[in-house]
Amino acid sequence: MVVALVVVAFGVVKKLGLRELGLLVTLATILVITLAPAPAVFANDTDHCINGGWQPTWIPWPINGRSLNVWMFVPLGAFAAPTKQRWLILLPVAIEAAQRLLPLSRFCDTRDVADNVYGFVLGLALATLARYLGEQHRRRHRRIQ
Repeated sequence: MVVALVVVAFGVVKKLGLRELGLLVTLATILVITLAPAPAVFANDTDHCINGGWQPTWIPWPINGRSLNVWMFVPLGAFAAPTKQRWLILLPVAIEAAQRLLPLSRFCDTRDVADNVYGFVLGLALATLARYLGEQHRRRHRRIQ
C-alpha cells in the first residue's frame, strides 16, 4: 500500500509540478484545520464576530494561537508567489465568514483575518526574496565561468 501511495504521489508531482502540489496540499491543510468542527467548549455563542482589535505580533514567538494563525499561512503565500495565485489572499476572509455562517461551533475572530493575511504576505515576501537571491547567485555563477 505504501508503494502504491508513493507511485501515485510521484505521478501527481509529475503531472502538477512541485509548486502546484505544494499549493494544493497547503490549501487543503488550512481548510481542514480551520473548517473542522470545534469541540462544544469552543462553541460560537455570539451573534457576531469577535472584534478585539488586532495587536500585531511582529515576531510571532513563542508559538501560541495567534502565531499559529500567522505561520499557517506562510507556506500558502510562499507557494502562491511563483504560481501567481495571489487571489488566495482573500482566503482568510472567506474562512472567517464560513466559521461564522456554517454550524461548525467555531469562533469568528477579525484578528484571525489580520494574522492570516500577515502570514500570507510574509510567505510571499520570503518566496520573492528567495527567488531574487537565487537569480543573483545564478548570474554571479555564470560570470565566473
